[in-house]
Amino acid sequence: MNYKEILSNGITINYTNDIKFKEIFMSLKIVFEMNPETATTANVLSRMMGDRLEMNPSKQSMSERLDLLYGAQYSSRTYSVGCYQVIDLSTRFIHHSFVNEALLDKQALLLSDLYLSPLLNSETFNEAKKNLKLSLSRIQENPSQYALIEGFKKAGEGQNFGMNSMGDLQHLENLKLDDVKAFHNLCIEQFNKQIFIVGNLDESVNLESFSTGNSTELDYPMLSTKIIEDRVELQYEGNQTELVLVYESSITPKDSLYASYLVYVALLGQLPSSLLFQNIREKHSLCYSIYASRQMFDGIFYIATGINDQNTEKTLLLIEEQVEYLKTNTISVNAAVQYLVMQLEGISESQGSIANQEFRNSILNETKDVSELQEDLKLVTSESVMAVAQLTTKPFIFAYRGEKHEEN
Repeated sequence: MNYKEILSNGITINYTNDIKFKEIFMSLKIVFEMNPETATTANVLSRMMGDRLEMNPSKQSMSERLDLLYGAQYSSRTYSVGCYQVIDLSTRFIHHSFVNEALLDKQALLLSDLYLSPLLNSETFNEAKKNLKLSLSRIQENPSQYALIEGFKKAGEGQNFGMNSMGDLQHLENLKLDDVKAFHNLCIEQFNKQIFIVGNLDESVNLESFSTGNSTELDYPMLSTKIIEDRVELQYEGNQTELVLVYESSITPKDSLYASYLVYVALLGQLPSSLLFQNIREKHSLCYSIYASRQMFDGIFYIATGINDQNTEKTLLLIEEQVEYLKTNTISVNAAVQYLVMQLEGISESQGSIANQEFRNSILNETKDVSELQEDLKLVTSESVMAVAQLTTKPFIFAYRGEKHEEN
């Protein structure tokens, strides 16, 4: 059972009461417009929020606080949702019935402390900067991950989609502690905030600690990304070439063809029976992995693979053939529909996934539950998938070409 309330300062509280869970999950999502500066600052702040608190200024005191709460857990992370970025703070507590102690208010207090009172000093700031720098550096050392981020950056140049939600090294080097403190104040006083509570909610919770500050409303988060047909290549000292093909998609979650779009991407490259897997990996042995995926809020889908450099042109030709094949040929949708229906089935087994699904509905101003999405998928036909395929335009191709590839 789902229900919600809105605090006097505009923060929305979303409750999902489900008795099957033995834990209570709480998530606070802070939502704001993404730009290169805020992306970097938000990643540093997120790491500081997930570290220590003003009332628990050492790692030991944080551990002791969690131990007294029966091994409670917390986390902090950031990610993008279309034109927005999210700082997601969450806590997970055992249900009070197992310990005979009221815990829900204490859980809400820990979540509000993570939000309102992180330890923002030079020590935690320098640690957060160092850890983010290491994360950004590791991306550059991973060819497939770097190719994906760089491919998106070049395909969406000058648009929100082209930004890396992890930030960048240049902004990180120039970032000051005062910048983070000012951004934290904006999180409290201005940015949209939503709380999601999932579990066996058989007692009320005191959320008075969240009455500080304000929460603003959000606009529609979907991006309308423009992808221009082009090809960009970079070389690196590696053993294989990474290909990323980015396709523009005008189909949104509110579109009548949305379920068919999900099936189309799955048929293209998300199953062992998918066209890309069968015709590029299995038939021609050109790669170990090739897949298609979608960025729901960004108005794109993409194909990615790693190959021997000398097979670049052949692989691109075969990819184009699979995309064109779906435009003019009917293909059974049963396996893809079943795959996607089962994926959605798993949402109800995870408290975090339930909270994320409710958040998706909230920012899209939708009320569809998982069962309705599953029914939409079951109505998809070969003809509706073909209609989606016919909307597919030419891609932006990014080739990250290894200079040390093996010759046959």
